[in-house]
This record gives sequence, structure tokens and C-alpha cells, in this order.
Amino acid sequence: MAATLLRRTLPLVLTASVILSTGACMSQNSDDANQPLPRKSRADALTWAKHYTSTMAHYAEVKVGDKYGPFTDFEDCVGRDDEVAHDGRYTLTYTVYANLPRDEHIAAVRKLRAALKEHGVNVSSYEERPRAHQVVLDGYHEKEKFSLIADTVKPPNTLRLSVSTPCFLPPGAKQQKF
Repeated sequence: MAATLLRRTLPLVLTASVILSTGACMSQNSDDANQPLPRKSRADALTWAKHYTSTMAHYAEVKVGDKYGPFTDFEDCVGRDDEVAHDGRYTLTYTVYANLPRDEHIAAVRKLRAALKEHGVNVSSYEERPRAHQVVLDGYHEKEKFSLIADTVKPPNTLRLSVSTPCFLPPGAKQQKF
């Protein structure tokens, strides 16, 4: 009974905590290059990304390993016209890998895809390659402005789970105007 209750409520708790930890901080689409950017420290962004990839692994029912990662990639934000500000704004891509037999990749990502759709992620592309036991999923959360990937990668039996944030400005930094 307790195990069944935990299995039913854990995904809701994980999703709620991810939404609460990101929701108020993401930017909105705008043609104004000087619109205030959402603020988040690099440490907070990394904590969020670790939590979100953990949630993705939970939904896919895979265990993330440390043989090939995780990888943390902070980069300067690049504007629509290739401008780069000098105010500390950044994006983060955080990637983890699960060691999973290739013939289980499609089933795992199908589970993830179903959960993501229920929680506001638009699956922008999805492709299964059954003969090769490969799968590719790209998603985007319109409201929260983050993207994600779940796909089969090399070396054999490796499933990648990755999330990328929108552009953040560190707390206390003065936003550069263009």
C-alpha cells in the first residue's frame, strides 16, 4: 500500500518542485532586446538542472551513472544579432548519461515522453529507429523556456538526458543595454 502510494505521488511531487524552482525565473518571448532577463545564480541554475535531469531519469525509469559525466556547460548568451553582453549573462546545458541496453532505449524514452507531455513540455521532435534500437526526443517548455534532449548516443548502451536553460542574469548584476 505505501509503495503504491509513493509510486503514484512521487512524480507529482518531483514535478511540482521543478516547476516551483523554475517558474518565476524564466523569461518571456519579446522583440525587446533590453527586456529584463530572469535572474538566477550559476549555482541555483546547476541545482535546478541536476534536479530536472534526475526527474527525467525517474520518468524514463533509468539510473544515471557517472562513467561518462555529468557534464556542465555554462556559456555566454548570444543575442539574435550575434551580440554578446559583458554583464555576466549565461546559459547552462547539463547532461547526464544512463547505461542501458540499447533494446530498452525506445521503451524508456516513450515513458519519458508521456510524462513530459503531461507536464507542459512540447515534444518538438521524436524519432524511433527500431532496427538500430535508437531514439531521439527533443522538447521545449514554452512557459519555462528550457529545452531538453533524450537520445541514444555512443558508446553503445548509452542514453543521454540533457537540459538547457534560457539566458539568465546573475543576481546583483546590472543588465547591459543594446
